Parts: sequence; C-alpha cells; structure tokens
Amino acid sequence: MATKKIAKTAEKVAEKAVKTAEKVTDAAEKAVAKAKANPTVKKASKVATDTAKKAASTAKKAASTAKKATEKVTTYVEFYGKQISTAELADKVREAYKAAGNKAAIKSIEIYVKPEENAAYYVVNGDAQGNKIDL
Repeated sequence: MATKKIAKTAEKVAEKAVKTAEKVTDAAEKAVAKAKANPTVKKASKVATDTAKKAASTAKKAASTAKKATEKVTTYVEFYGKQISTAELADKVREAYKAAGNKAAIKSIEIYVKPEENAAYYVVNGDAQGNKIDL
C-alpha cells in the first residue's frame, strides 16, 4: 500500500518537474529570439537555453522512471500447500510490530521465510530481537 502511494507521489512530482522544465525552456527560447540583435546577450541566452533543455530532458527521464515505479508486481511464496503474497507478509509484519507495542516509524523491513517452521522472522529498523510470525 505504502509503495503505491510513494510511486504515485513520485509520478506527480516528476510530472510537475517536466512541466516546470518545459516552461523554463520556452522562456529561454523566447529570450534567445529577443536577443538575436545583441551578440553578448545572444551568447548568454544560448547557454541558458541549453541548460533549460538539459533540465527538461532530465525531468522527462525522471517522469519515465516514476511511471516504471508504478508498475504492479506481486510475488507469492508457496510452501506445503500454502500461499502468501509478499505484500500480505509485510502487512502481517507491520501488525505484529505494532502489536508488540513498538511506536517507532517503520523505515525498513527484512523478512526471512522458513517454510520448514511454518514461520517467518523479521527485522524492523535493524532490530531483530525475537521477531517471529506464524504463517
């Protein structure tokens, strides 16, 4: 769930960056057109235009990367006739972490599935003290 929100936010930010870069490019190109009569201003405007075009290109690449980040991938772990998605597993870890009385924000989660024990062990924010959930 959180990854979807992050991806959507990243996509929106990237789209705004593209629009801003395009506006800067347009403004720089207009400045170049006005400055054609003055060689000193023309050179400075060309540098500004080139920089703005590079910024627009970078922003477009960022938007493309953000769109790729929104691609949905679901991974399942199957063992002994059971099936659980990694998203469900992460949700169980979050619930167990909060149920244990932890109030710290979750910054990282590592999950180790042990099918032979019908369990998973997890590490949240680098703390691995007795964290086990049954599958």
